[in-house]
Formats: sequence, C-alpha cells, structure tokens
Amino acid sequence: MSGRRLKIFAFLCFLLTSLCVARLAFIQLNPRSVWQSQLEKIYASRSKELPSLRGKILDRNGKILATDEARFALCIDYQFARLLDERFWKVQLLRALNDGENAENAGEKIRKKFTDDFNTLNQIIYKCAQFKNLSPDDIKTQISEQINEPIWQLRYYLAGKRKYPQQDFETAEPDADQRLLLAAEVDVAEMHQPQELFRLENDDDVLAAQLKFIDTPGIEVQPRAERIYPYKNSAAQLIGWVRPAAPTDNQDVNDESERYLFGETIGFCGVENVLESSLRGCRGRVVYDADKEILSKTETRFGSDVRLTIDIELQQKIENLLKNRNLNPGFGSPAAIVIIDVNSTDIIASVSMPDFDLNKARWDYSKLLADGNAPVVNRVIERHYPPGSSAKPIILAAALAENIITGEEIISCPSHPAPAGWPNCWILKTLGYGHDEQWAYEGGNKARNALKGSCNVYFSRLADRVPPGSLQKWLFNFGFGRDAMPPLGDGLRQNFRQTPGIISSSIPKGDDLSLEQLPGIDSAERRFFGIGQGNFRANALQVANAFAAFARGGIFRKARIITSAPAGASYKLGLSENALSVIYDGMHAVVNEDGGTAHKQFADSGFEEKGIKVFGKTGSTEKPYHAWFAGFAKDSFGNSVAFAVLVEGGQHGASDAGPIARDLLSFCIELGYLK
Repeated sequence: MSGRRLKIFAFLCFLLTSLCVARLAFIQLNPRSVWQSQLEKIYASRSKELPSLRGKILDRNGKILATDEARFALCIDYQFARLLDERFWKVQLLRALNDGENAENAGEKIRKKFTDDFNTLNQIIYKCAQFKNLSPDDIKTQISEQINEPIWQLRYYLAGKRKYPQQDFETAEPDADQRLLLAAEVDVAEMHQPQELFRLENDDDVLAAQLKFIDTPGIEVQPRAERIYPYKNSAAQLIGWVRPAAPTDNQDVNDESERYLFGETIGFCGVENVLESSLRGCRGRVVYDADKEILSKTETRFGSDVRLTIDIELQQKIENLLKNRNLNPGFGSPAAIVIIDVNSTDIIASVSMPDFDLNKARWDYSKLLADGNAPVVNRVIERHYPPGSSAKPIILAAALAENIITGEEIISCPSHPAPAGWPNCWILKTLGYGHDEQWAYEGGNKARNALKGSCNVYFSRLADRVPPGSLQKWLFNFGFGRDAMPPLGDGLRQNFRQTPGIISSSIPKGDDLSLEQLPGIDSAERRFFGIGQGNFRANALQVANAFAAFARGGIFRKARIITSAPAGASYKLGLSENALSVIYDGMHAVVNEDGGTAHKQFADSGFEEKGIKVFGKTGSTEKPYHAWFAGFAKDSFGNSVAFAVLVEGGQHGASDAGPIARDLLSFCIELGYLK
C-alpha cells in the first residue's frame, strides 16, 4: 500500500514540476507574456542605440551639397525632465489608487520616492538659467515644450495604434484617465536617451558647459549630427531639406531598427525626401544584461551618398546672374532655368528663383509658405506655363512629318488684322505690317522665315491643318503632357513631384497618364496650341527635353537628375533629315540673322567665331504674361547642351529671357561643356 502511495505522490510531484516548467517556458518564450513585456522594458533600459550617419548629397564633380556634421548639445536625462510633466504625476497617482491606496497616503509616498530626483532637477534648472542667462521659468518651458511634449505625444500615439489599430483612440477609449494609463505603459527608446536642451554653437560654449555641469548629475554635453548645406541657397528646391521626424512617419515602418526616434530627422522635400531610404541608413543597437555583458548587437548601416547630375559651379553662376540687377533684365521676377547635357541626358543646372537658405528652412518654413512668390516651389518641374512661341518648332515638326506642309510653302501673313477668333501676328501690333511685307525679298513667309520671325499667323494656320489626334500625339511624343524625368527605380517613397502639364482642351484627371487616357484637343483650339497658348501648358524641363530631342537629330530621351538613376527610354520621333534641316535653319536664323527675334541679344556674343552654333526660339505669352527662350547649342567636337529659360511676368522672350540664355551659354563654354 505504501509503495502505491509513494508512486502516486511521485507522479503528482512530476506532474506539478512539469506544469511549472511548462509555465516557465511559456512566460519566457511567449512574446506577449507579462514576463516578456517586463523583460523588454528592462532590456530597453539596458540597451544603447547606435546612430547612423546620413549619406551626403554630391554634385556631378563630387562637391558636397548636403552632409551631416558633428555639433555639440547640452542634454538632459528624461528621468529628470519628466518631473515637469503633470501627466507623469497623475499617472503615479492613478496607479497608486488602482492598487488600493488612499489619495493622501499615495501622494505622500510619491513625493518621498521622487524627492532626490526633484532636487536634482531644480539644480539643473538653476544652473541652466545661469549658463544661458535666462529665467528658471524659461528653462522649464523649454524642457516641457522641446522634450516632454513630443515624447508624451509619441507614447500617446503608439498606445492608440497598438490598442485600437483600426479606431480613433479617443473614440475607442473615451475615459481620459484610462488613455493616460495606456500611454504610460508605452516604453520608447527616447525615454532612455539624453535629450537635447540647448545647442552649443562653438568650442567656447562646449568648454564652458563642460566646466559648468561637470558635477551635476542628469545633464551632459553630447555630440549630435546636424544636417549642413554648404552652398546655402544654391539648388535649394532640388536638394530639399530635413525636418524632425514625427510619430506618423512610422506608420508603414515594420522593422524596429528603422523606426524614427524622437530627435531624428527625415527628408522633407526634394532629393532629401525622394531618396530618404538611401540617404538615411539604419541605426544599430547593443543590448546588455544585468552584468553589462552584451546580449546582442545589430551593426549600424550608414546612409549611402547620392550624386546629382548638376554642376554646382554652373548652378551658382546662373543664380548669381539672376540676382544681379545690372545684368538681369528681369531682376526680381520668379524664374526657371534648366540646362541638359544632350549626349548624357544629365541635367547640369536646374535653377528656380526665388531661392532660400537650406540651413534655415526648418525654422523659416511658415514664412516661406506665406511668401507670395512661393520660393519653396521648384519651378523647373512643379509649375507649368503656356509655352508660347517656344512650341512653334514642335508644331512645325509635326506638320512636316505628317506631310501637311513643305518647307517652301508660304502661309500669308498680311498687313491687316486676322479674322475674328484667330490670333493676330505680334509684328502687326508693334510695327503695323505683316510678315508678307517683311520677308518679301527673302522667299516669303515660309517655314524657316516663320520661325525666324515667330509668325503667329503662320503657326496658328498650320496647327489648324493638323488633325487634333495627330497634334496631341506629336506633343506627347516630344515629352509634353507627362513626367519630364524617368522613374528613379524601386524602393523609393515617391518620385519627384512634377506637373505633367496639359496638352488637351480640358484638364486631365490623374498624373502621368498614357496618351490614350488624355482628353482630346478641340478642333477650334488647335490654332491656339499652334502658338503655345490656349489650354496648352508645359514646365521648363519638358521644353528643354523637346529641344534636346532636336539636338539629337530627332531622338527623344527624358533627362535625369541622379547619376545612378536608370536611363529613360530612347526612341526616334520619325523626323526626316529634310524636316530637321528646315527647323535647324529657322532656329539658327532666330539668333544669327537680321530680323531674327533674338538676333539683337546675340549679335555680339562671338559664339559663331568660337565654333559654337546656337539654335534658339523666343516665346512670349499673354494673360498670363511670361517670357521664354529655349534652344540648343553645339560645338565642333560633338558636345551639345539644350536649355530653357522662363521668366514669370516677362513681356518679351527676346529682351527678358534672351540675355540670360546668352550668358548661360557663355558659362557652359567657360566650364567646358561647350568647347
């Protein structure tokens, strides 16, 4: 009998032991167990984040346009900063009351528990006030607004997302105290890292801070990475800038190591934003046990450098030209200028004016947004305009390719007003006669002369002959009505923000649509498309791309701005050598012959004597008024650049945009892009 009882007792002991072992394994291995959640909190306090370094942005020659530089800051431990947050004290009280203590006893225990920390905080505040020559209240406000509020908002946001991922936090949990307790359960890395209180501007500040706080616990001088833009205003809209990360930036981030921490930055616009995934890198992490032995380590992956196709020296020369009231006839007017290396498709300059200092953009953003001239907008790709007469070579190319006209056929431009509903020629308005009279001894108002003199009558009549579908197809094939840059590749947050423009009589619904998805051109509106007006809209890069296609002998390729970006598709437009010859002849005459609309501006340039051939087209629009000059230039060594110049509010393409184009070509010669 006793043997049987012994066996039963042994079995019960074995069963109890097995249950205990199973339970222990469960709480240790189950990621949702209370033990594991407590363990995570312990490890979080024993872990150290290893910051990454953001990659540089470089120009085509390796000059640094954006980089992280070491800066020093006076930092306070959150353990002390939190004592200025009323929510912290309320959470302590709510927890004590939930444990059954009465309010008076709970309050007394809480005060005793944090007395030493509170005294240390007061010492920190007093010394900081002395160091910065501020009042203690100023220091308290700074701690509350710069540190406590962002960290608490992050915990509050994460609590709502974790508990009620598909619902609004306040709706799902109407009890404010319960929301407070749920948020207090969220442990974020920022709570275990020193938080920046003041930036230290120079070595003297660093030394003074080290001496001032050498014996003060809870506050220390720490290095910080700060994004610096050495060229300040140059290519500001293209480069973009970084801003402090917000909780919403983590919505689609699944990997904990890629989550943005409080105090980290994220690309806000331009290249900084579009190539965020490449530039940012990934921080590492070291986790220690109770004996400070390393449990695990994740290595830091530094951000990759990004090289742009622009030449910052050329960029600056153009920007300085636009800011010089003695050299720029449109001084003070918003402008967009783009230059493309025709052979490589590299954008070597992308200028949008007015500009702003990238080093101050984070702090001046509201002021920049309120500026009526919209300096933050990249006018090269984000705004579209009526292209005016800069579109006339494209209209001529379409008509020649469709055999609608020959280079020698004359379209009369008489010395009297056009019929109602048709555009008048600008020469009639200014000189009182038509192009028939002007070209009477030069072969009449044929194609090359119509380009040379920018005849509105010729091109409105010509566009009216081209079937609407064919006209739209040619505009689309020349790069209008769609994105002007090729996609940058997979794994990016987005491509550059760019307007596709309009090549239809109604506004398309959607971005970067196929030709078949576009609304059509009304038959009656073709005449206005022929002179680059009506509903026709294009951005500066689209215009430059079209002229680059002429420079390549009728081969279209989109321009690129990142050297590592995949090349855009290349295709022949289907223009014959004869058609190209007529267009080249007319565009060359615009610049180099008496009667050419830009001859006066280029007469003393000396380009021809240097072996540089310039082909251009002026453009002017009304209501809204803008001035254009677009074209391309070639040297005898096979080098070629295409360009587009737009001056908002300009009255005449020749006088407002022409001198800028002339000078930018001189810069291209000076820097070796033309020889």
